[in-house]
Amino acid sequence: MRRQATDHLFSSAKASAMPAFKKIREKMAASTRNLVAFGKDRRGIAALEFALIAPVMIMLLLGSIEITNGFDVNKKLARAGAMVGDLVTQQQSITKEKIADIMEIGTSILLPYRRDLPTITIASITVDANGNATVAWSQRKQGQAISTPYTKGSAITIDPNLKIPTSNFVRVETSIAYIPLIAWTMKDTVKTSIGTSGPGIAMGKMIYGRIRQGDAVACTNC
Repeated sequence: MRRQATDHLFSSAKASAMPAFKKIREKMAASTRNLVAFGKDRRGIAALEFALIAPVMIMLLLGSIEITNGFDVNKKLARAGAMVGDLVTQQQSITKEKIADIMEIGTSILLPYRRDLPTITIASITVDANGNATVAWSQRKQGQAISTPYTKGSAITIDPNLKIPTSNFVRVETSIAYIPLIAWTMKDTVKTSIGTSGPGIAMGKMIYGRIRQGDAVACTNC
């Protein structure tokens, strides 16, 4: 009798537990089916790939734009110096007003870059019979201000190869601060011609021009 009672209790417990185990198996099977379906589902994979790749592509795009703009400004800076020197060396005599107009033309070459204005310095240099170089006249445009950077008759340092006795030539110096829209990892701070500063690259060029007409370019009111 006791054994029959024990078997009866075991059968009753087993019967009552079966539905619970069945539900657990059904839930596990459903979860497995969902995982398999999720693994096979390709919807939205393009959006996921774009989300992963887009930041890298955007960084590459912006970087290439800044590099291209930097090379363009550097090339225009050299072109502006060459153009200013060419216009000045074609003259036999010149005035401060005409020099200012020529430097304004040189400034316009850097457009549409507007985060700084170029500083343009023009110096007429005379080399005497002993090879000593001195300044005949000079003018500088920094921002919108015009000044005289070198004292007339003062000594000036030039390339030794240009120290040809009794010669005259014109030197044009151009400089500008290239400040990118995005500083990236730039740590050097550059100062603009208008007094502001920011992370960027200081660019500069120096052009020497041979006198085209006569012996020298005389400035009548410098």
